[in-house]
Amino acid sequence: MPKFVITGASGAGKSTLIAALMAEGYATVPEAGRQIVSEQVGSNGTALPWLDRGAFMELLFERSIMAFDRISDGANEAVFFDRSFIEAIAYATVIGQPVPPAMLEAAATRTFDSPVFVCPPWKEIFTTDEERRHDFAFAARDYQANVEAYLAAGYDLVEVPRLPVGERVAFITRQLALLPSFQPSNPAEKL
Repeated sequence: MPKFVITGASGAGKSTLIAALMAEGYATVPEAGRQIVSEQVGSNGTALPWLDRGAFMELLFERSIMAFDRISDGANEAVFFDRSFIEAIAYATVIGQPVPPAMLEAAATRTFDSPVFVCPPWKEIFTTDEERRHDFAFAARDYQANVEAYLAAGYDLVEVPRLPVGERVAFITRQLALLPSFQPSNPAEKL
């Protein structure tokens, strides 16, 4: 079952792209980080990027691993993940903490298909909100750490151009059609 990741900078349109892919018939997995922030804010928790970054990183990793394992157990068609456990590893670098060996071990036993689709920083659409309190400069640092983490893990990266969402979806489906091992079902018929 092909498992693809869309990564990159926060505020670069990843979640919008994931929603558009879902509308095209692809299976998708939402970003764990935003879910965690929403839950922590709602429960007055402290595992938040602005309160306890280490706890947030650990929860982000756990949730991302669980999402990967849950999808791997039953799906048989392409799935697009809005970020992954690799981002938790990259986040350790961003916040200046060592990556726990257990994270590296767990990540090494799970792999996504290549390429990983990367949404670069996009200042014109970047916004903050209750769940995204950091500035664009942090988003750019986070982006660089994510790219480096995926490269270090051996993934091929393809940058998604800064285009309207429909054109971004078309770009991704064209990239998938180039993969010799990818045999999409319904969504590819829309090419």
